[in-house]
Amino acid sequence: MKELMEVLSKVSRRKPFLGLSTSPGVEVGEVRIEGEMGQCDPFPSFAYLDSSSRVITVRGANVYMASLYANTGRGHIAIPLETPVPFMAVKASDQVVQEIESSLPHLVRTRNVNGVPYLEDYKDDNVLDELRISLENYAINSQDLTVVDGPIYPGPFLGMVSEPYRSAFETLITQRRVDRLVGVVKRLNMSRKLSRLLGIEGTDDVVVMELGKGKDVYVTPVLREDYRLSDRTLPRYMAYVKVGDSPFRVESADPSLLCGGVVTALRHPSYRGIPSFIEAADRLSRRLSAATFLISFTYAREMVGVNYDDWNRLREANLDLAE
Repeated sequence: MKELMEVLSKVSRRKPFLGLSTSPGVEVGEVRIEGEMGQCDPFPSFAYLDSSSRVITVRGANVYMASLYANTGRGHIAIPLETPVPFMAVKASDQVVQEIESSLPHLVRTRNVNGVPYLEDYKDDNVLDELRISLENYAINSQDLTVVDGPIYPGPFLGMVSEPYRSAFETLITQRRVDRLVGVVKRLNMSRKLSRLLGIEGTDDVVVMELGKGKDVYVTPVLREDYRLSDRTLPRYMAYVKVGDSPFRVESADPSLLCGGVVTALRHPSYRGIPSFIEAADRLSRRLSAATFLISFTYAREMVGVNYDDWNRLREANLDLAE
């Protein structure tokens, strides 16, 4: 292992990106440099949140469950401890769906946000994404200034998404209040917005680490992306940040909020460099979804039965609870 890492280290000194060369693709819209960040103060108060999701299979029926943790600055929102919106979804037989729609519509979804039913070929990952985004929208729309773990416009790159998924994500995006929202994107290893703009080979995490090499803290100029929906174009202002060995992206629809978001993130670094409040929301939302899974597993095992994969998911849930 040491010898392998020595080889990788040697090559990286000549060529920082060690992955296969791929087309940068289109991540939604044109990205351009707006200018330097400027000076501003950190947010005096703000809410922050994250969501998590899991699935359990009960005799062929997929039961999806999502959780959310939000610190509002005045209190906490913990779903499913509080259930103002559905936090579960089911993909199952017609008989199961009919029973759920007649008795549990306030808790369990059987269709996406546009009314398309969750049939056999509806992608599981999309059901989980839609559940999480719905919970986040509820929390974001009920607060003032909010920092979310993830992008301000959630979901995959819409240019690469087919129907009915694209329409569902567009509806969820338009339902989200973004005028007082800041996003912190931790995972940059699939993003090429910055590398495409600068004409540098590699993913954005590698590019930011190279740009900030030798600096404890590095912040790029402000970038703007035109995020295109079917009927409108939305602005996204972004800055890439490196703290220690951790690169991340801060984004907002409002450039003045972006500056405050970056400064706030820099004021609250965790030991890894990621904003500590984002790591706290991530950890607590995963614990909530782990607890939800454990309860679901217990009831399913006693009343219906579970399968082999669910036992493996149980171990993962126990590890998240113990973290």
